[in-house]
Amino acid sequence: MESIAINNDLKVDISTRQILSIALPISLALLIPQINFITNSIFLGEWSKKALGDAGITSVYYLIVAVAGNGFNNALQSLISKSGGEGNTDKVSQLIQQCLRIALTFAFINMAFTWFVAPVILQPFLSTASYNEEISFLKIRVFGLPFLYLFQLGGAFLVGSLNGRYLIIGFIAEAAINIFFDYTLIKGRLGFPQLGFNGAAIASVIAEVGSFIVVVIVIIQLQLQKRFGIKISWHYNS
Repeated sequence: MESIAINNDLKVDISTRQILSIALPISLALLIPQINFITNSIFLGEWSKKALGDAGITSVYYLIVAVAGNGFNNALQSLISKSGGEGNTDKVSQLIQQCLRIALTFAFINMAFTWFVAPVILQPFLSTASYNEEISFLKIRVFGLPFLYLFQLGGAFLVGSLNGRYLIIGFIAEAAINIFFDYTLIKGRLGFPQLGFNGAAIASVIAEVGSFIVVVIVIIQLQLQKRFGIKISWHYNS
């Protein structure tokens, strides 16, 4: 992977190619939860029709909390673009730190909500026969939420720093990981345990962790953390 010279000029030319290079990665980022949903549905359909129906209900819930976190992605992209347009890229590190802290806080709040509040709210809408399985699935599934939010923020950083084309690496990694673990964990192939419905949840969590790690590696390989002087701090600024 090519290295990028220390050049903090984020101004761009207004052209169709430039617009597409920025817009397409953003569109692809929105597809990640849907790709996981489709992959899970394909393999769960082989497992049982009941599991396929349960996956539809639980995936809608997860898509809601996943898309809610996309607001941090959009906010970070906008703020990086604004700072870059003004030639004030020194603020980028501070922006990333703030968005990182807020996104993780929001993810943990959603996880707690899913574990302790959602089961009560969803109970009237779920069938008695499927309730325990679907809640168990959700409680596993939300462990991927912090990594999904962090992946989205990493994608926003890549797009905002004019490196959005490298996001495709993260998308490919997530899809490949999810397919592999759906194939192995749902029906217990290749020596893996047979986990059925929960296997799809675990596969998706592993895929989100993997895609986040890949994006971090991409950022490090491109030396963006040096270019923008990124340092992680957990101190909140109001």
